[in-house]
Amino acid sequence: MQQKPKLRFVEAFALGADQPGMFAVRDPSGIAEGVMTISEAALFLLSQFDGERTLAMTAAAFAERYGQPVAEDTLLGLVDRLEQSQLLDGPQFDAYLKSLHDEYRAAATRKAVCADFWPNKDDARAFMSEMLPSRNGEVAAHRVAGLVAPHLDYPRGFPCYRQAYGSLIGRDCPDRVLIFGTNHFGRATSVVATSKPFETPFGITNVDGAFLHEIEQRCGQGLCADEFDHKREHSVELQVMCLQHMFGAENFAIVPFLCPNPCGPTGMKPFDGRGVHLDDFASAIRDAIRESDADTLLIAGADLSHVGQEFGDSFRIDDDFLTTVEARDHDALERLTAREPISFVETVAFEDNPTRICSAGCMYVVAEALPDAEPELLHYHQAFDDQQQVCVTCSAIRYTMPG
Repeated sequence: MQQKPKLRFVEAFALGADQPGMFAVRDPSGIAEGVMTISEAALFLLSQFDGERTLAMTAAAFAERYGQPVAEDTLLGLVDRLEQSQLLDGPQFDAYLKSLHDEYRAAATRKAVCADFWPNKDDARAFMSEMLPSRNGEVAAHRVAGLVAPHLDYPRGFPCYRQAYGSLIGRDCPDRVLIFGTNHFGRATSVVATSKPFETPFGITNVDGAFLHEIEQRCGQGLCADEFDHKREHSVELQVMCLQHMFGAENFAIVPFLCPNPCGPTGMKPFDGRGVHLDDFASAIRDAIRESDADTLLIAGADLSHVGQEFGDSFRIDDDFLTTVEARDHDALERLTAREPISFVETVAFEDNPTRICSAGCMYVVAEALPDAEPELLHYHQAFDDQQQVCVTCSAIRYTMPG
């Protein structure tokens, strides 16, 4: 039993009128599964579990706040419940996390997390055929070297998926695709790669291990230490499925990366000091593809603003606010189309990124790695649900090479 329990980062939210005074607590990373239901008083106890306070200090704080003692058995029981639920930092959680890492590394493939959306392969094919234009043997008018596409679920991101991947119509199947996603749930604060083949309802696509190793050599360090971060991350997977539908799962290789947010206080440097700087990583990608004879396509699986009650906003979204969000998004996107990736990051970070643009890292890498390509904004989309009061925005951008 821990005498100075330290709560891991969790989310807590009220359960509403059906269960007044009760809260749900969950691990947003998904490492710890399940949801705990606790009272407001228990939630206060959780707030004291910072790894510094002893249980006696927590009990004293409780008595001061509520004017009555907390039973020792209650306090010990809560700590035990949190520990068994893997919500406390400590040796037990470390061992649990290691077992998950070992399980991921031992698996033959990285299984699709979005596969549950499709009852069967035929349904997935039918939806993809509706969302993505048919190739029909057309010849591409542009030498497409890179894309920005959404990582929203397909129904909400439909217009931008269609525009982004539609620009590949007539393009030869690339030898390799470097896919840069957003690390929504993982623990790493630097770039994370994985060598696991991606398995989806459309088949298995292998990783170009030799190219991944080359990037690691150029960065001066391995990039797969935290590859378990890829297990639940959807932003790469959604691009893989689109590519598999268009080109066939076995006809190209991928190199999947998850990128950190460069808009925080440490900028391009990892927040915890571990790992490659994002600008150094982008330079390594740029130099490697310049020196390679392989046909390489770069894709950022990227969304933009996240606003509404789901993301912590207390006001009601109206047309004027959506116009403000659109203006801010376009202000940032204009920096990309002007070939100013650093300015793009600075624009997103301005005033602490108030609309929560989530994918500046992967968009920056693609722009920085393709300095000679011409970026073009093909489409901008706001996926707004008035009933749920939530809006996520996204874009489709094409990078074409001159000549």
